[in-house]
Amino acid sequence: MEVAICSPEKENVKKILVKYGFQVVTKNPDFVICYGGDGTILYGERLYPAVPKLAVKTTEICRKCDYGSKSLGSLLEQVKKENYMIVEEMKLDAYYKNKKITALNEVQIHTALPIRAVRFSISIDGKKFDNLIGDGIIIATPFGSTGYYLATGGRPFKEGIGISFNNLHTKKIPSFTVPEDSKMKIKINRDSALLLSDNNPKYFRLEEGDEVVVQKSEEKARFILIGK
Repeated sequence: MEVAICSPEKENVKKILVKYGFQVVTKNPDFVICYGGDGTILYGERLYPAVPKLAVKTTEICRKCDYGSKSLGSLLEQVKKENYMIVEEMKLDAYYKNKKITALNEVQIHTALPIRAVRFSISIDGKKFDNLIGDGIIIATPFGSTGYYLATGGRPFKEGIGISFNNLHTKKIPSFTVPEDSKMKIKINRDSALLLSDNNPKYFRLEEGDEVVVQKSEEKARFILIGK
């Protein structure tokens, strides 16, 4: 099998893969080893979208890694025996003008300047929240519900899409979830903001009057679970 590696310890992982008879490639892999932390998984999904990932942690703060680094050899043996299943995770698409970004964890709209709040509105399947003032909004998947969404007051969830408002200066609105087929439209009413996704360094700057539509993506992330 052909395997791609996403890891700050790429050379060490490559030696182990070769030892177990895998061929290391950078294009069109059969699966990807994400050997690191949560950020490594997000980077791996961005680099190899929809290709199955084997998530192995090298740090205790990795919430989304399924296995520890000491088990890598035994995991590879199980993959060779095809003793695994594939679990799919929902992703989100955010559309701005003729551009699109895709997120596994969350789409975020955040004030462009830390010293200034952004004024914005959001419509969710016809329900409107008008003239909100704050640092922005987080729209999260179930996979991302233990990340920034949790840090801004949301609770982990397994179904739907999570909405959390970041440091609202007007009325407080608790985090909530909506059905996964919901469509969210955000409009910037005043000041500037950034349209962000996961830990992606690529972003779009939003100005007054700009609109962003966020919805479930047709694309899914796929993860390898051993012996299930």
